[in-house]
Amino acid sequence: MIRSKLLIIFILQVGVCISQQNLSSYSILNNNCTSRNSSLGGYPIGVFDSDASLSIFLPSNLNNDQNKQLVLNYNNHFADSDFGMVNYNFKIKDKGVFSTTLFYNNYGKFDYYDASGVNLGNSFSANDWVFQIGHSKDLHENLKIGVNLKFISSVYEQYKSYAIGSDFSLTYFNDEKQIGAYLLVSNIGSTIKDYNESLNYKSKLPLNSIIGLNTKLKHAPIRFHVCYHHLNNWNISQSTNSSEDLSSFRQLSSNFFNHLVFASELLFSDNFNIRFGYDIFSRKELQPQSRPGTTGLSWGVGFKVKKLKINYSNSKYHFAGTSNNITIIKQLKN
Repeated sequence: MIRSKLLIIFILQVGVCISQQNLSSYSILNNNCTSRNSSLGGYPIGVFDSDASLSIFLPSNLNNDQNKQLVLNYNNHFADSDFGMVNYNFKIKDKGVFSTTLFYNNYGKFDYYDASGVNLGNSFSANDWVFQIGHSKDLHENLKIGVNLKFISSVYEQYKSYAIGSDFSLTYFNDEKQIGAYLLVSNIGSTIKDYNESLNYKSKLPLNSIIGLNTKLKHAPIRFHVCYHHLNNWNISQSTNSSEDLSSFRQLSSNFFNHLVFASELLFSDNFNIRFGYDIFSRKELQPQSRPGTTGLSWGVGFKVKKLKINYSNSKYHFAGTSNNITIIKQLKN
């Protein structure tokens, strides 16, 4: 009975979310800041394994193999900005495994200028923080439901904003056939206190709904992954220079493929993996016309050194620079 109620609530939440608008704040919620996610195009993968970093953004991946794991992540981003997180998983008797995570986003230092452009000699910082707790529950032998609850704090100089949010997900994974799938609706929530409450505007969380599929070849150590993100918004492109009719076949196909991310993992052993990802939308929106290069592509490696699991990823957003991400996973107690 409880499982049926959870499913009904989950489906109703999806329906409500699809009708919401695209404009949003709290960009920290768009950072899938784990190396494995970043190397796979920026989105999670629906599998049940011992990598606790997979369950931070997809709570239905939480399982007993991730109990008492500590996850540390750091991302060296652009223009003196960086972000990271610390995560710990623990089990409460028969209640299952819980995940606790603290995220931060540092946007660097900014100088004060007056209206005429004169430097006033002082500076200020801009930061976002998120505290999150997640939990999963078995619905079937191969099916789990998960939820994240999060508190968001955003401080930009004297302007502060606070919000609460949640993620709901379902993960199916057949270990024998190595076939997996997931449905994720992330960042459902509302603002508690806005940056400037005197304005007739309320900040929104960056809602996203994602469906993903993955499968591993039977006689080869390769897993393929494809996901379709932003189910709640058909046209996610920010480009305004297109003169084509929105009803044309070319525009329709462009809108469809903008939602797709393709990725693969080369699973050589439990101690060494190589990963690749291709985000079509990032390549189309961020590539310079003169030198597209490898914009939208990402890659990473995962390996084990003694009792540490180390994941590294490199994501290409522009030919002028890349985003480097490193995640360290430690099993604190067997």
